[in-house]
Amino acid sequence: MKDLQVFCGVNSLGMPYTKDNHHHIGFYDVVLKELTRKGYSVSGLNFSRLDNNHTWDLEDNLTKERSVAYLKNLQIQSIDDLRNTNVLFKFVVPESFKDTIIITDADYDITLRSLFLKSENPIFIYSAGPNDFFSYIRSGPFELIEKKVRDQLPKDIKPILERCIGNIEKNWQLISQLKPNVKIVALSHFYAPLYDKFQKIIYFQEIIHDRHKKYVDAYMKVTDLYNEMLSEASEKYDNVEYCDITFTKDSCAPMDFHPNAKGNQLIGEAIFKKIELHLDEDDNKLITY
Repeated sequence: MKDLQVFCGVNSLGMPYTKDNHHHIGFYDVVLKELTRKGYSVSGLNFSRLDNNHTWDLEDNLTKERSVAYLKNLQIQSIDDLRNTNVLFKFVVPESFKDTIIITDADYDITLRSLFLKSENPIFIYSAGPNDFFSYIRSGPFELIEKKVRDQLPKDIKPILERCIGNIEKNWQLISQLKPNVKIVALSHFYAPLYDKFQKIIYFQEIIHDRHKKYVDAYMKVTDLYNEMLSEASEKYDNVEYCDITFTKDSCAPMDFHPNAKGNQLIGEAIFKKIELHLDEDDNKLITY
């Protein structure tokens, strides 16, 4: 069987929730394990971060000579930043987690761009866009608990989501221009249980001012619209496969937005099934469109 190169750019480090994911298994790890089990020789790079995973980060990393060492250092810095600024992460991210990211001498000599360009059968697991949305509204899920923050939001969020999807399509086009034979698996955004807790707090705040206020789950509404638009965008590209992972809602760390061990396993299996659609086991090569 031919070698496969699997790249992943966002939110797949294996969110460490100490009660059930102390090995820090992310969905990228699950995908590599499943492909190896099927007999493929798999390599590649997971250059995810736990924060600041924006579409423009990927563009920057692929167009500039960003070394693998540079990207791994960003991951470590990301973990430190979140532990220092987000009280939730102090509960779920052990300080030793950054020690699982090993930087070798060879990491300084190779860039993400060159690694991707040298790949023969690249598969790109793509998950980006929601962080763009929060940047554009200048807020995050936790900050939206404050009514004064919500009052500053635009009434119509669809144009903002369209802008996010436009960014994503630019990334797909860039990836495809660099490697025309790349297969892209585009992940939907999933709805974490922590959103429910935030939404209930927001609802009770608002009902104080309006007793006839109807319950509207704004987080779910935005997530559903985003996923619908992402799915429609993927249909425009022959080499992009939309992967719905909304079923992992109940498989997240209780006090975080990221999947727990079970969630990462389920997401990894769903991605593997999408990749498997493009693997021709008869002649052991990627199907071309």
